[in-house]
Amino acid sequence: MESVGISARGIEMCFSRRGSRRAAQTVLHDLDIDIAAGSFVTLLGPSGCGKSTLLKILGGILAPTAGAVSIGGRPAAEAVKARRIGLVPQRPALLPWKSAVQNASMLRQIATGERASQAASAAESALELVGLEGAAGKLPHELSGGMAQRVSIARALAMDPAILLMDEPFGALDAITRDELNEKLAEIWAATGKTILFVTHSISEAVFLSDVVHVMGVNPGRILETLPIGLPRPRTRAVFDEPLFSEYAARLRERLEPKATV
Repeated sequence: MESVGISARGIEMCFSRRGSRRAAQTVLHDLDIDIAAGSFVTLLGPSGCGKSTLLKILGGILAPTAGAVSIGGRPAAEAVKARRIGLVPQRPALLPWKSAVQNASMLRQIATGERASQAASAAESALELVGLEGAAGKLPHELSGGMAQRVSIARALAMDPAILLMDEPFGALDAITRDELNEKLAEIWAATGKTILFVTHSISEAVFLSDVVHVMGVNPGRILETLPIGLPRPRTRAVFDEPLFSEYAARLRERLEPKATV
């Protein structure tokens, strides 16, 4: 499936507690954003800034209180109905009694009504793409944390979405595994050309993966800065030692951690 872009204007998101007399909490305020088709875009910010909420709004999964989102020039809800959106959550959430290929094919089979063998074929291709072609028959307890998260990515890819939403998918992994999966994700993006919208609070992860980083602030959630990343591709972990990488990281850190004024 081809990649598509996302455009959002005037996004507001307010939450109110049921039965509470307190005023509704504004999570996102007057937010505009454009994401080019086929680009890798990251939402970077501290906890509580509304990154995950914005991710779901931009993917048509959550309706904003105000404002509008279009995906590929059409209302976001249409993209969801057409199965153009794939989601990789923070935790793999694999069914423990199903093998890797069965977990990876499950959503496709449910969504399309395909026979199990057809859905499994798509899942096997997705597992190969994430580097797990030799683990298709393994159960979740036989997989490492990194392998389980690769199955989660394969599950989304098996749907062949135009847009891949990734909500801090590597946040629970150790640093070495995280770096390995960042390299693998960069390879997957290059191979598929899909639009990827990624959420993280890791500055180095954002710089390594992205074409563009949107830095978000809190209270209410908003975009403080949009920073294009001009590092050449393909990127490997060797880029961490490049001066330009350090410059981008320092710029983002300064934006996220402004110096206190006396």
